[in-house]
Amino acid sequence: MPPTKDELARSRVLVLGLGRAGSAIARFLMKLGAAVYGHDSDQSVLAGQAVKQLRQAGMVLAPKPEVVKADWAVVSPGISEDNEAVVELRRRGVPVVDELDLASQFVSGPIVAVTGSNGKSTTTALIGHILEVAGHRVFVGGNLAPGRPLSAALDVGPYDWYVVEASSFQLERAQWFAPAVAVILNVSPDHLDRHRSLAVYAECKFRILDHQSMSDWAVLNHDDSVVMKARGRGKADRRFFSMRRPVCGAYRSGGWLYFEGERIAPVSEMKLCGAHNVANALAAVCVARIVGTGVGAIRRGLAGFAGLPHRLERVRVLAGVEYVNNSMCTNPAAGIKSLEAFRRKVVLITGGREKGLPVADYVQAVARRAKQVILCGENAPKLGRALARAGFKRFQSAASLVGAVRAAKAIAQAGDVVLFSPAFASFDQFRDFQERGDAFKKEVRRLKA
Repeated sequence: MPPTKDELARSRVLVLGLGRAGSAIARFLMKLGAAVYGHDSDQSVLAGQAVKQLRQAGMVLAPKPEVVKADWAVVSPGISEDNEAVVELRRRGVPVVDELDLASQFVSGPIVAVTGSNGKSTTTALIGHILEVAGHRVFVGGNLAPGRPLSAALDVGPYDWYVVEASSFQLERAQWFAPAVAVILNVSPDHLDRHRSLAVYAECKFRILDHQSMSDWAVLNHDDSVVMKARGRGKADRRFFSMRRPVCGAYRSGGWLYFEGERIAPVSEMKLCGAHNVANALAAVCVARIVGTGVGAIRRGLAGFAGLPHRLERVRVLAGVEYVNNSMCTNPAAGIKSLEAFRRKVVLITGGREKGLPVADYVQAVARRAKQVILCGENAPKLGRALARAGFKRFQSAASLVGAVRAAKAIAQAGDVVLFSPAFASFDQFRDFQERGDAFKKEVRRLKA
């Protein structure tokens, strides 16, 4: 059973990881009256303003978290079960919970939760936008970056709806999480360095369905064979979305989006580009209709949503060349989808830190869809060898992202797209995908015709 507010108020709670989610849940716990102990191994986080304010409010830093006599431990999703402190806490029988899971017990309205390997952020934001267009007060956040963790909503609510992105790391520890509507967009290999296998990774995603009741809803991708393995899981009523055929739910047909035989909106009205974003829109349509949103509001919401930063974000057009930032693309499967979003061949900037994922399909997609490739990042030599083995020779390497942008400008001609879509993690050169995308945009804006 989850703890009540009264139980937490009488508890000692260790918060392991003091990033945005850890800091937000620490503030909530201290507001309740709990004795909060905080730990983070990153000195830059400890020196940050959020931790300073928590310490001023009474939080005690715990240099050795494993020895804290805690009644509960809230652990950052970025900290794995193999972490020494987590292992010791579990050995001592301390309940270990996730921020999203705990915060979900105290919000004052229904939750829509979106998970999947790719498209989570865009779909989460789109659902929130449509509900806002329909006149609802909506909190949008969770794992969404940039954005707010769900526990931040506990300070500023109430809202009519809480729409959150849920990652496999968050769902891995979920014990009580029961969204009114759960969406699984797709499942393809990702984060296997932590989850070890696709089966374990998918199992984490499927946990989003486990605690739903018969009055809840599950929205599943009918076109994804891995997702469909979860169709018998949990008690929620099911609806589906499909790009290929009419289903019980939302689908595309003849250039329109439909929900159970009802025309919702033409695809041509959407600002988002790419077939993968049409699929994301179908998921959003399905959610919006089952919670009672009118067709007019959905259509206006779809037409007015321009997307999120770092997701196929148009930066500028210079000398007839379109520059697009897709820094959020951090796995090869997403890399394929982003290449397929353009009918024109692209000048592609790709590369970064590998996560132990298969790249053969991605290399083939690059060979089919790229006019030229600029390799940049830790795995540039390896990617170059893979492209050469695939018979693709139109590539070169750049020592930095600055050099890659300049090389792309020298190659691109009027009518081309320069697509920065790394398909690998950013940690070889940047703090995260946002810093990487910002660096790309800064360099593109410095270009002269």
